[in-house]
Amino acid sequence: MVYLVDFIGVHCGMHYYLDAFKRILESVEGVEVGIVSNYSDNDEKPVLLNQYKGRKFNKMIAAARNLRRLSRFINRHKSDRFIYLTYGNVLDPYFLKVISKAPHHCVDIHEALAQNEDSNSQLRRKLAAVYSERIKNVISHSTRTDDYLMQFGFEGNRFEVPHFKYVFPREYDINAVSQEMRDSIAKDKVNILFFGNITREKGIDVLLDAVNNISDEDAAKINVIVAGKDIDGVYRRVKLKPNRKVSLFTRHITDDELRFLYDNVDYLALPYRKTSQSGILEMAFYFKKPIIASDIPYFRKMLTEFPSFGLLDGNSSKDYSAAIHEILKRNPSDFFKEEDYARYENRREVDEFKEHFREWLLFDKDQK
Repeated sequence: MVYLVDFIGVHCGMHYYLDAFKRILESVEGVEVGIVSNYSDNDEKPVLLNQYKGRKFNKMIAAARNLRRLSRFINRHKSDRFIYLTYGNVLDPYFLKVISKAPHHCVDIHEALAQNEDSNSQLRRKLAAVYSERIKNVISHSTRTDDYLMQFGFEGNRFEVPHFKYVFPREYDINAVSQEMRDSIAKDKVNILFFGNITREKGIDVLLDAVNNISDEDAAKINVIVAGKDIDGVYRRVKLKPNRKVSLFTRHITDDELRFLYDNVDYLALPYRKTSQSGILEMAFYFKKPIIASDIPYFRKMLTEFPSFGLLDGNSSKDYSAAIHEILKRNPSDFFKEEDYARYENRREVDEFKEHFREWLLFDKDQK
């Protein structure tokens, strides 16, 4: 049995990734997969609590209880394999230490060090100690992750694989979508969505500055929607001009709202300053919505491999303004050429990963 372990789950859409990961692993002959998270993919009660609900004290208690629950679960399943999804935040050193006690463990690295923790030298030291001394296997999705693994002194077994593409129902209950969100879609304009946690690392200020800097003529043609939790308040530092149409939903976005937004917008804005991989990008590809992406390694790699999936701009608000001007001269239907999408649907790297994973299951070559 292989267990996928994740403490974010339904809080921030990671259950979609877990389901996609499970689908990939179950296509390997003889593999059964279970999910250890704050939701269950069957009728059983979730193993972990949702540690993002309630006040700060309640969240801390829930996190501590999750560490204890995970430790007990591992002790009951010593012969099974565990894959832990990590994000490089302050809780990860504790969860990584627990997962490392499983004889057969692997860490799926979404961020080796969280984007907003780059200057946290104490967290960096803690993660380096765990990776260099305790972790035997990792899954890497990007060169950013590989660079951190080198800095951390990791010397174990490494799987390389792209972010797994999503497969889930696109339908949504329109009655579960607030009227305000429904009204945010402008049928007579080009709708651009910024989705996910709102932070400086994800370039929300770059996007809003770009919206300010475009011509009034271009501004009259676009409608920008920003939907996600406000993490550091950086969007408030940009004062929007009065004739710029931007709708803000700075809160948790439900599954129905997510599907509604992706279904009804024309483009996804990805003005990130850095990232190791992006579920937001993969979600855009799943809904066949072209992206407007900053020129950072991960996005450059994806749009080099699948050039019809969007536009790669520079790394400044001026560059982003030019990209917005460019999309206004095009039609969203110009994107997602059939040959590109066929290659995206059948990425050879995923098949290679499955083969390497099968070898790990059969032979435990990584176990010293």
